[in-house]
Amino acid sequence: MAASRRFSNFLGDPRAVTLTAMGITLIPLWWLMAMMPNMTVPEGWSLGIAVSTAVMWILMMLAMMLPAMAPVMSVYAGLAAKEHRGALLAVRIFSFFSGYFVLWAAVSVALALVQLGLRGSAYFTLGGTQATPLAAGVLMVIAGAYQMTHLKDMCLEHCRSPMAFLLSHWREGLRGAFPMGLRHGVYCVGCCIAIMGLMFVLGAMNPWWMAVIAAYFVAEKLLPAAENWSRWVGIALMSVGSAVILAALFGMEMI
Repeated sequence: MAASRRFSNFLGDPRAVTLTAMGITLIPLWWLMAMMPNMTVPEGWSLGIAVSTAVMWILMMLAMMLPAMAPVMSVYAGLAAKEHRGALLAVRIFSFFSGYFVLWAAVSVALALVQLGLRGSAYFTLGGTQATPLAAGVLMVIAGAYQMTHLKDMCLEHCRSPMAFLLSHWREGLRGAFPMGLRHGVYCVGCCIAIMGLMFVLGAMNPWWMAVIAAYFVAEKLLPAAENWSRWVGIALMSVGSAVILAALFGMEMI
């Protein structure tokens, strides 16, 4: 009886149900990420190769960004529950998520095409998934410099304050869910896109490196004073990137 009551209470808490659903979704996604190093990047160009590569990137993005999305999803579920319950609430929450996901899916497709285009480049190896030292250094400098920009600060502020974002951009009803998710996705992409470029530094199909970047995204959104220490991360990236570039130019290897 007590267990039944606890389960009923759980089902009545949309925030708990939403976070649990996201956690369950992450399990098979990260299992697939663990299988990534055993996959091969096909040669040549075809619609099938482009689609399969895009799907791979979409799954990678979903695995990495779901944890970072958890705070705003939880807050949105709680607010939306004041207007709807049951199946309509579930559809509304999923619609909000879909708006967010559309942005990252578009980014994933773009990165998939970039990877396929880099396969024959002298600056990328392993089917375009890993940068050579010189290119890796450039990516680190770009990511570090972006950390210092006003655009990064603005997007990070919105991502770190989900309640403030939702209240300032609130749209009632099911119709408003998707555009709200879409707008939050814009800020999230703006916050994370340069760091996402670092996927190519140690290998875009390296699950450990994916986990490190995903953990950083969560830390930026949850840990205190991220707007300050993220700048130090930017300085560190520029410093290390510059050193890697110099080492590559003089024939030394640092990564």
